[in-house]
Amino acid sequence: MEISQARQLVEAAYRDEELLALYAKGDELSHSQTKHDVDHAFQVRDVALKLTEEYLHRFPGKLNDWELDVIIPLAAFLHDIGRAIDVDNHAQAGAKVMNKYLREKGLPPEHVRRICKIIACHRSSVVLTREFDDPCWAIIVIADKCVGDEDRVRPWQAAKLRVLRFFNLCRLWTGSPHDKVNFAIKEPELVVDGKDTPNSTDPGAIILKLQIDRRVCAPVDIYQLYSDRFHACGRAAQYLGFLFRLEFNQERYAYSKERQGWVPIRSIKVSHPND
Repeated sequence: MEISQARQLVEAAYRDEELLALYAKGDELSHSQTKHDVDHAFQVRDVALKLTEEYLHRFPGKLNDWELDVIIPLAAFLHDIGRAIDVDNHAQAGAKVMNKYLREKGLPPEHVRRICKIIACHRSSVVLTREFDDPCWAIIVIADKCVGDEDRVRPWQAAKLRVLRFFNLCRLWTGSPHDKVNFAIKEPELVVDGKDTPNSTDPGAIILKLQIDRRVCAPVDIYQLYSDRFHACGRAAQYLGFLFRLEFNQERYAYSKERQGWVPIRSIKVSHPND
């Protein structure tokens, strides 16, 4: 298969009724969790592609056309497809079913293996036990772990949280903490901050900027609940050549090994001479 044909395969996958049906079934089986529908798959793909642009701007030539146009978009889009088969073990299930699907579509075996490895290894529990050896994998891990806000909360759970927020009683929430945390997140944004010169020895930091509703939860609730996710992002960012930072309502946090947690970055205020 030529790369031009592979690009057509990628575009066709986004409209493939078989894949769309798998995502719909997987989301239905995940009804007790935040949404894992095809919209989530597209969001992860879009974030992965934007992060790829930033990566290549700072490290030109690090990825080839197959990685840019096939590996990253397909692996990002298909990462949660296995929920239709086994929600708890969806990474391995997804890799297995996509191995068959992609081979039948004629994608070269070496690219099928790479895509399926990324699908199988996208969860934090796996990321934290392995060393990164693939920039495509690292990019998709960051994209997946940094997608999440109030839109992922299912309507009936969001309705309950709105009532509790109105009465300032979100501390009484007894449902999934993931729903509460996602409901608190507004306007998530993933950016690369710092030096943007190609081949710079200091490319900067990948920053997950979150506007959060403090009536619902505090920053500590988010980084404690998602500690493994953010740790996975930190390792992925480091492999790519970046730092990883969190930002809550314009306050930036860095991970402290000494304190085994995320702490605000201290800033120095320079006074005006006339103050």
